[in-house]
This record gives sequence, structure tokens and C-alpha cells, in this order.
Amino acid sequence: MITTSVDTILNRALAGIDISPDEGVVLLKQTEPQAVASIQETADRLRYKQVGDTVTYVINRNINFTNICTQHCSFCAFRRNASDEGAYWLDWQQIHEKAADAVRRNATEICMQGGLNPKAKMNGSTLPYYLGLVKTIKQDFPQLHLHAFSPQEVQFIAEQDGLSYAQVIAQLQEAGVGSMPGTAAEILDDDVRRILCPEKTNTATWLEIVSTAHQLGMPTTSTMLSGHIETPQQQMAHLEKLRSLQQTARNQGYPGLITEFILLPFVGQEAPKPLRHRVGRDQPVLKDALLLTAVARIFLGNWIKNHQP
Repeated sequence: MITTSVDTILNRALAGIDISPDEGVVLLKQTEPQAVASIQETADRLRYKQVGDTVTYVINRNINFTNICTQHCSFCAFRRNASDEGAYWLDWQQIHEKAADAVRRNATEICMQGGLNPKAKMNGSTLPYYLGLVKTIKQDFPQLHLHAFSPQEVQFIAEQDGLSYAQVIAQLQEAGVGSMPGTAAEILDDDVRRILCPEKTNTATWLEIVSTAHQLGMPTTSTMLSGHIETPQQQMAHLEKLRSLQQTARNQGYPGLITEFILLPFVGQEAPKPLRHRVGRDQPVLKDALLLTAVARIFLGNWIKNHQP
């Protein structure tokens, strides 16, 4: 039987009322097939109400300009030390060639992010290097939308050069960056982050940088890395922080907003062994990912309507 509490929560959601994080936890803990089906059906009805049946997309090229990184996130199979086999750092010509190839393939967007490489400087400063990355693409391909540089990279640049987050974002924006990836969020809970990514930006700083981007008119995306060591309570607290961020941007009339939410189920196949062993599997659990996708739609949809699977 579906419990009354689940029915009540779903009926409130269908009436357009924001559910609470505690109510989201109740939904995430459901295991009975009929209850799970009702949650997913409600999410689908809300999806139709909020965005209809039209699915949108862009043709996008990802350019990860280096995998050399000072940080050692426990889930990351991408990073290398500069001396490691497989380490790379693309030069301007290689980046330009990748952008040109993207244009030939009818791409309209470049997503560009990379490791935190302390040697990535021009004239002794970090920001000019990142501005050079932007110029390399935008000077010959001004039509491309540049979705680039996560909050973690903004913090890295600011700390390297002694700048404020607003100064970094404003200069990147002026150079041609059109939006900020909401990556490096992982789970916005510092207890989780101390295990998952202890060297990474903390929760408060991630939220501050994204809010600063919104105030300056730069839209961002939002993400969640799920299915590793976090609890349902921590998942919902993460979603609540994203919803609150969007509510603030809308209520304050900021010119930038969160454009979409992207769920990223943890894939441990190539991850470092300690976390992989702790999680105990190499691939996401499909039923868990689908339930979280549905609950995220129910919880966020009134404020962030576009969700990317």
C-alpha cells in the first residue's frame, strides 16, 4: 500500500506547492514498487506541466584543456600530476583546432574546463592565461557560446592572483564567457566533501561564487554527484541549497539564473580504489538514479524547470 504521507506529499506537489526537504527524504526512502511508480508518475506530470514534451539540446564540444591538477578528489579518474604518464596540457593551437572542428560539426557551444594547474600563467598571473583561452576561441569563432570555468576554477584564479570572485567573473564575462558550469558541487555538504574532495571549494564558497555570477548577469547550471557515500538527507539538503539559490536570484531580480539541473550518478569503474571500494560497486544503481531524478523534478521544478538526464 502507498502510505498516506506519500499521497499527501505528491498531492501537494501536483497542486504547485514546494515540498520540504524532509518530505523529499520520505520520497527517496520509498522501496515499494507502487509508491515508486506514483512518485515517478507525479514527476512526469509535473515535467509535462513545466516544460511540455519538447526536448531541447545543443551541439556541444567539450574541451578539457589540461588534466594536470593540484587537487586529489577521491572520485576523480581524470587528474594527473605533471610528471605522470597520461598528463597533458593543450596549447593554443590545439584548442583552436578543437574549436574549428566543432564548428565544422555544426556545434553552437563549447564547454571548457580543466584541472587546476599552478603553472597555467601568463606574465606571472593566472587570470590572463584563462582570458587567453577565451580569446583563442572567441576571436575566430565569436558565434560560439562559451560555457566555461566552474566555481572551483573561479576560486583558483582569484586565490592565485589575489582578486575577488566578482573581479574574476566580470573579466571572464567581458572576454566572452557566456555561462558558468555548475560543476564542482558534488554534494553540498561539508561532511561529505571532507571525504570526497577535501581540497575542493567548500559549500559556502561554491554558493557564493554562483550567486555572484547571477548578480553579474552570468547564468549558471547546477549539478549533483550522487550515489556514493551521501545519505538521502544530504541529497535533499543539496537540492534545497540549489532551490534557495534560485529563489534568491529570482526574488532579488538578479540578471542571471540557474538554467538547468544535471544529475551525475557516480561511476566508479575508473575512480581511485579507496572510494571505489568504499562505495562497493563500479556502476550506478539505475533504480536509485531514476528515483532521485523524479524527486529532483518534484522538489526543484517550480524554480529550475530544465533537467538534463
